[in-house]
Amino acid sequence: MRGSAGRRAVRAAGRMALSAADGAAVRRRRWGLDRCALLRGLPVTLLEHIARHSSEANLEEGDTLFFKNDPSDCLAFVVHGRIYKLLYGPDGQELIVDTIESGETVDETPLLDTHAHTFTAVAYSPTRVLLLPRRHFPSLTNDPVVIERAHASLCLRLRQAVESLETMCLHRLESRLARYLLSLMHNQPQPRGGDFEVALPPTQSILAAMVNASRPKLNAQLQTWHRSGLVSRKRNILRINDIDQFRCKAYLGRDFERPGGRARAGSAWRNA
Repeated sequence: MRGSAGRRAVRAAGRMALSAADGAAVRRRRWGLDRCALLRGLPVTLLEHIARHSSEANLEEGDTLFFKNDPSDCLAFVVHGRIYKLLYGPDGQELIVDTIESGETVDETPLLDTHAHTFTAVAYSPTRVLLLPRRHFPSLTNDPVVIERAHASLCLRLRQAVESLETMCLHRLESRLARYLLSLMHNQPQPRGGDFEVALPPTQSILAAMVNASRPKLNAQLQTWHRSGLVSRKRNILRINDIDQFRCKAYLGRDFERPGGRARAGSAWRNA
């Protein structure tokens, strides 16, 4: 990760902010905003206002948009590319807690409070982001549709964070990896013919950071599945040869969630 490059990108975006008279720049920004889920279908005058007052940041792979604890003084819309939300451990280990795709807002929280960012945002491919400074937030916060969508998005992220916490803390690596790959497969188009395939992240380091594992342990788990015939791989495409068995790998703790399991867990907790 090149932190200094990220800071330069954001500073350059501010310096390169074009005037409202530059119609081409405004139209380009407006096209990007039209694709954003938070802003879709809003009044034309509001979108044009945001387009006029936003600036562009063009990030390369590894550039940082902002760091954890940086002031949340901008709202960032991903027009093209991908941003990962990262947390870092005391020894420098990385944990990717979320992925922000094209058409999404990096973090809606600045619309609702002024607290600092709670994660580091890093581009892992060439990425274009539109940045709206806080002084122009009233144009958004005065619209109840925007606030409703921001709350809905944050509620969804909270549910996903709880599911991720459950997976990271209560499941071993095989289950964590299977769960993550099934979630990827659910969001990707599947080929015809009953095959089950998933496109892996660009590098094994990224996949390891997503499931909170070291690269050697991750590679060992993939090799174990491959030797057993459960999966096969061609470049970055992983084919699941037995989807039922793979789903069992993903939910090894399911019996614990049955009514009887909950009762036993509760008794154990009360007797502890």
